[in-house]
Amino acid sequence: MNYLLINHVPFGQGSAPNRFLVGDMWLEDLRAQAKAWSSYGRLGVAVPCLEHLPPEHSGSFNLVEINIDEEEFELFPLPQYLSWQMFFKSLGDLQHRLNQYCQWASIIQADYGGHPVPLGQVAWSIAEKHAAKRIWVFDGADPFPRMERAIAEESNRLKQIAKRVLTARFEKFCFKAIDAADLVFTHNVSVMKRFKEVWNQHCYSFDRSFVKQQMLINEQQAEVRKARLMDQSQPLRLVTASRQIAIKATDHILKAMSAAIDRGTKLELEVLGDGDELPHYKQMAHDLGIADKVRFTGAVPYGEPLFERLEQAHVMVVTNLTAEISRNVLLGMALGLPLILYRNPGTDMLIEQSDTGMLVPCGDIAALSDALVEAEQNRSRLAEVLTNGLKLAQVQTMEAVHARRAELAAACLSADLAATKP
Repeated sequence: MNYLLINHVPFGQGSAPNRFLVGDMWLEDLRAQAKAWSSYGRLGVAVPCLEHLPPEHSGSFNLVEINIDEEEFELFPLPQYLSWQMFFKSLGDLQHRLNQYCQWASIIQADYGGHPVPLGQVAWSIAEKHAAKRIWVFDGADPFPRMERAIAEESNRLKQIAKRVLTARFEKFCFKAIDAADLVFTHNVSVMKRFKEVWNQHCYSFDRSFVKQQMLINEQQAEVRKARLMDQSQPLRLVTASRQIAIKATDHILKAMSAAIDRGTKLELEVLGDGDELPHYKQMAHDLGIADKVRFTGAVPYGEPLFERLEQAHVMVVTNLTAEISRNVLLGMALGLPLILYRNPGTDMLIEQSDTGMLVPCGDIAALSDALVEAEQNRSRLAEVLTNGLKLAQVQTMEAVHARRAELAAACLSADLAATKP
């Protein structure tokens, strides 16, 4: 049984015809999916393949080169589009290739990624034509708050109207896709609420996890981390890791930290990741008078280099302004980092039910500053959160999530095959 995963996150051409560049976190996810599906068949990955892949387009912090012949998944190249002009220019080739690749598959997975037209939306009717089982996926984010934010920020009135029409059209498509899909997977509670009218017995929700079993700290390491937390002679070391763009709100952390320091709180911050707003954030730290307490490290390769940086911190701060479950939520828990995070439809229920973080009203910089002060002063509370978070991460690994998704997909196909037998 062949499983075709269609995704907009690209690969890049490597140093030889069979070698490709790919984002490190994206690669870990693909390998986990391929391993989970290996008991049932072969995984194929249909993605844009570029001559030159910029790291910021890779869906990860860092690029690695792979030999595709050594991987447990097939690679099916697609043309990339990033504008309406590119979309219409590549549409014929895109449809031809998708039509060809869909003939290979028994199950086809598509999602909302891609601009200005989601790649999954293009593929959906093609998959239906080939009578394949179809799975629609909402990954970490609910895409619509981001779309609505883009509409609100558009200064050109005609473009704003066009974006509003396209967003409404895509939301209508998603209602139909959920209703027609053989399976729907989401990693965001916000999506379940948005589409509750058509949410049915074929729809499943998972916590988004990039935690692999070997990443989890052990009991002894957890006790060492708690002891470090309880040492109030040292400043509370904060870390935030993301693309440095406006919707991640690192500027909120800097402002909240500055206000907390003015109240006598001892804090330090490491900012991991690159992005368009990074120069602005560096200047802001200087203007706020906290440049000596903030370190901007830039992009760090996923894996041990990143984990080692994170493990130097006491607390992870997550300030996403749009509805999503950040990959850092469960990653922080796995590494023994208590969380301070903005309220977010994608994570609120998870955090509240498991008591694995300090929740702050989204966008409330004063409340975020209060949380930083409380965290620095109440280290025993952080130790409790650390314990709870580690327990949750132990049962929410990447392997467990993809194994369950594979079971559901295989059962869906097997039931269909059984129904056709005389």
